[in-house]
Amino acid sequence: MAFSTVIRLEWLKSGAPARKGFRLPGSGDLYEEYTGRIGRYCSFATKGADTEGGTAGVTLWACDPRGRTISSEQLAQRLREARDGGVKGIEIVIGGPDGLSQKTSNAAFKWSFGPMTLPHELAAVVAAEQIYRAWTILGGEPYHLGH
Repeated sequence: MAFSTVIRLEWLKSGAPARKGFRLPGSGDLYEEYTGRIGRYCSFATKGADTEGGTAGVTLWACDPRGRTISSEQLAQRLREARDGGVKGIEIVIGGPDGLSQKTSNAAFKWSFGPMTLPHELAAVVAAEQIYRAWTILGGEPYHLGH
């Protein structure tokens, strides 16, 4: 698996494990479920805010309410283009209650889940589920069609 996916949660404190940042009941379990599924298709990691982005060959996507709203199929297409275009992986940044850091202003893609405001824990679950869904679309698997 040469391609990798990283979800960076900016709302975690330095050194805190990813699970610890989920305070919304059930959100951590759902996040772990979908990120575990992503691991079937590519290498996967979760980073806290204290980690440095900018790994060579990895492109940055930021979940930002001012970004583009796209369908699951369009997300799968973006993922395919990244994978097949020589990108080694994607790093998806989920901001915390205070929004995104300045480091994300140069993101290659700003992705919006729509005009509604979501708790950051739920946004992380949505991002993980949609990345998993995109991989199943690319694989022609039945998950996207109503499992």
